[in-house]
Amino acid sequence: MTVQRLSAQSVKVQLSADELRLFLPDTESGSESPQMMRLISFMLTKAETASGIPFSALPVTVELLTAPQGGLIAYFTAQALPGADSRSGQPRTERIAARFGSDEELSRCCMLLARRRSALLSSALYRLRSGYILLLKIKRSHADGLHHMLYEYGRPFRLSVLNRARLAEFGTCLCEKDAVAAVCSGQTPRSSRTASAGDSAPSR
Repeated sequence: MTVQRLSAQSVKVQLSADELRLFLPDTESGSESPQMMRLISFMLTKAETASGIPFSALPVTVELLTAPQGGLIAYFTAQALPGADSRSGQPRTERIAARFGSDEELSRCCMLLARRRSALLSSALYRLRSGYILLLKIKRSHADGLHHMLYEYGRPFRLSVLNRARLAEFGTCLCEKDAVAAVCSGQTPRSSRTASAGDSAPSR
């Protein structure tokens, strides 16, 4: 695997044909398959480590090309977040998520978060196997306090390409909008059903 930084925002990662076969023994794996998602996540992590570009904190454009002799080339380009402060270059918003193992943990956390509702821009809830995933879009100026509230009862759930693929394949969306309020009011269905690959998942 070779990693080449092309600019302040972009990196090229290339796999040989032999390396690609190690990651994708099934040559029929599509670009949206869980196997390909895991490979892209791995390549993106390598690109971030080698280049220092914070891909995990920014929206990323991914372009995949077939390399000579059957390898794979991936171009990763970091995009500016909507709402970024033009003077500081820092985004005004942030997306965070946590996993909860029980209804009680989720409910207690949402009761805390409801006290800071003005800092919550959106929230969504997913059922993933035996637990819940709560996704929040928050104002960055309130991030520290909301992080403490979220992780007092939940465990951090990184919104990586791989974890998004897991939600797409195994998750069930219980509430797409204002999930915190729905949980507090008891309006959210607590389905124990595990979703199929066709169920909804958070947009990328």
